[in-house]
Amino acid sequence: MNPFKTLIAAFFLISNLICANSPAAVIHKWEVFTIGFRTQSDYKNPYEYIQVSNNDDLLNVIFTGISGEAADKQISITGFWSGGKDWKVNFAAPYTGKWKYRSISIDKSLNGKSGTFEVVEWSDQDKATNPTRRGFIRVNRIGPLAGHYFEYSDGTPFLWIGDTWWNWTKKDIHFETFKELVDNRSKKGFNIGQLFVPGNSGEESSSLDRTYSILDTTQIRRVEEMIRYANSMGITVWIHGWWSRQNMNTRIGEDKIKRWWRYLIHRFGAYNVVWVMAGEYNMYNYGGFPLSFWKDLGKMIDEEDPYERIISVHNTPPFWDGGADAPQWSTGSVLHNEEWLDYNQCQAGHGRYANEMIPLIIAENYKRRPAKPVVVTEPWYEFVEGNPTGMDIRFAAWSSILSGAAGHTYGGGHVWWAHVPESPASVGDWPLEEGFERTTYDYEGAVSMGILANFFKDLDWWNMEPHPELILEYPQPFCLARPGEEYLVYLRYGGSPVINLGATATGKEYAYFWFNPATAEKQDIQVIKGKELTRLTCPEMYPGVTELRDWVLYIKSIDPIN
Repeated sequence: MNPFKTLIAAFFLISNLICANSPAAVIHKWEVFTIGFRTQSDYKNPYEYIQVSNNDDLLNVIFTGISGEAADKQISITGFWSGGKDWKVNFAAPYTGKWKYRSISIDKSLNGKSGTFEVVEWSDQDKATNPTRRGFIRVNRIGPLAGHYFEYSDGTPFLWIGDTWWNWTKKDIHFETFKELVDNRSKKGFNIGQLFVPGNSGEESSSLDRTYSILDTTQIRRVEEMIRYANSMGITVWIHGWWSRQNMNTRIGEDKIKRWWRYLIHRFGAYNVVWVMAGEYNMYNYGGFPLSFWKDLGKMIDEEDPYERIISVHNTPPFWDGGADAPQWSTGSVLHNEEWLDYNQCQAGHGRYANEMIPLIIAENYKRRPAKPVVVTEPWYEFVEGNPTGMDIRFAAWSSILSGAAGHTYGGGHVWWAHVPESPASVGDWPLEEGFERTTYDYEGAVSMGILANFFKDLDWWNMEPHPELILEYPQPFCLARPGEEYLVYLRYGGSPVINLGATATGKEYAYFWFNPATAEKQDIQVIKGKELTRLTCPEMYPGVTELRDWVLYIKSIDPIN
């Protein structure tokens, strides 16, 4: 690593800690504020001081608002062991104004530390540059489509555009390589990056030893820097803490699983993150646990997080090894009514059959009540170029969102398994481009996801809902609409569908355009006189064009001029 960059990074880290203990500190709303503590006591294994039943923690810090928005607000944050004799607290202020804090601990050297700091708002330009400055992701609870989509804390709608970074916590991956990944995805328009921060995994990536009781503080500090960098580039990190395996109940046990989750919340709770209770939690009959254990764990995570972050869990599809023991295409079929479950995840799995299931699964979950967002969190990955095709990736993404999903997730190339030169992956039978002549960041499907993300930036998609019945004479109708006013249609095979504009369309004018979701080419806007059933034909059709192409159609009524 460049020694100059190392020096600069160390300077900013030291400056942050100095400022954190300065009474004159000024930070921004939702910015991570770190307070450092140093104990005089000798603890054999501070990680094991984390309680899993009575929450009698060694260090807590009470933050109290004094003025401004923060006046009379109070938040309690649990401290975490950072290595050696060092303990820390990470805090993100949800309100502007002046704050004070005071530590509480049975350890006299950690107890009674206090200070004040000022919290100011980000500028509109700051928020536009980095949307994580708008606050944490939550479920929208206001309006006719409440419960169906996400938003930031300031109410700005959030369309989930996710990428899967399963093994990027491997210890031999260079930080510069991770930054290149984040920079690429941020530029494309991705706003979610998935990280497995494992309690149970191989030694190459886990922050816990094989007894699940000794913490690798160097590794967890490295993971924190990864999360911090992703946030700095506008990407919310989607954290998995465990992965279901056979006989987890006897090999690991309840207490060690809960302890790790409490540590993750204490350490990363101030960052812009999303909690995922476990990966493929239902595999091998819930890892040997009763379903009630996972329900209780979700409830514990919900109660532990002072910021009430959104929580869900990643499922295994029924046709996978281990999936048939507790089959579910999405969490909605088993956990939907759990109060702690904020949104439903769907893993359709890999292959064409699985890909075709996506709009069916999404439509089923969109109808569940109470309304909760649903997102595909593991689709058919773009393993090697052309398998699946870019059109397959686009079908999954567009059909999902137009069937009611709150966004979509991508995985592919060198990224999904962290196959990089300094840390080659061994993936068994999975298709993979083995060479490193290129990064594979720009596979067609990944580029198409970026095109989708940018298209939706110009659309008030949160005011539209699925209306497949309005697309006639088409084999797979996918449509978001405000009937009579606005329509977004995905045509998997191009063609010439009939659009039901409604009985009130006659006499109104409608503007429409065709959009190529593979190239981002937008055709010229056309204006037509409306009628109830209107046929529109895409720009390129067989036999004039023999290549199979998908198209997007956007239609909006034009208000008459008074």
